[in-house]
Amino acid sequence: MAEEAAEGVQRREMREEYAVAHFEIRIDQFGDEWKAVFGGWLPESGYQPADGPCFEHCLNDPSEHPQGLAIVDICVPVKPL
Repeated sequence: MAEEAAEGVQRREMREEYAVAHFEIRIDQFGDEWKAVFGGWLPESGYQPADGPCFEHCLNDPSEHPQGLAIVDICVPVKPL
């Protein structure tokens, strides 16, 4: 259940199982990596998408990375086939 943490911010507990794909990529590669997760890894994994939000967890500021790369986890809720 969502709780009010601060004005305009909610805290939510997520109970879904997630596949987490870690990438160090250029900003223009985000779409390619989402396609790699859904079109490459997922069909061969023994899992299928589950209900719940997909999201990116950005772990850095690309402008501060020596090569301008984004370090990101792409998170997809999954359940067994």
